[in-house]
Amino acid sequence: MVETITPVVHGGNRNRWVVSVLVHAAGATAAAAVFGSLLAAAGALLGAPWGVPGVALVAASAGLYVARELGVAVPVQVPQLRRQVPDWWRTFFPPHIAAFLDGVGLGPGILTYLGHGTLVVVSVAAVASGHPLVGAALLAPFGLARGLGPVLAFGVRSPSDGAALVDRLGRSASRGRWRLANGVALVCRSDTPYIRF
Repeated sequence: MVETITPVVHGGNRNRWVVSVLVHAAGATAAAAVFGSLLAAAGALLGAPWGVPGVALVAASAGLYVARELGVAVPVQVPQLRRQVPDWWRTFFPPHIAAFLDGVGLGPGILTYLGHGTLVVVSVAAVASGHPLVGAALLAPFGLARGLGPVLAFGVRSPSDGAALVDRLGRSASRGRWRLANGVALVCRSDTPYIRF
């Protein structure tokens, strides 16, 4: 996605590129917030908030993914579809609309590729909260962070620069420091009293 929202795609016009980045981030944030609300509503239908068992569920999922991120042999996968947003959006729609739709497609996270389990733990917390506004507040930051990813393409001047950026980002996702950072984030998230049980 980063290579499709670049200044090059917008004819070198930085202003049009900035608008595309902003609408992309807005679409991703909104979609993640809606997804979080739906998860929390599903939790409410199942009787959430669950008190101490809910806290234990969030802590257990965080523990599993912390172990995974730190390289401990834990057989836990990151749920994802490993798909990309439809390529035809970029040719059918004007750049700003395509950028917004791409953001909507990427925002929920599990509909595309995920390298780390942090979103899974936050999603479990949204379900355990049983409160749609809490669910939206928990997942919206993921959508915003993902939606602002194209900012990394600021210096891209050609399609080959875009491809090189994607390659660098792909390699960096598996580096130890990012895995450690996600592990630390999981520990912090599982300790945060954001759910009223």
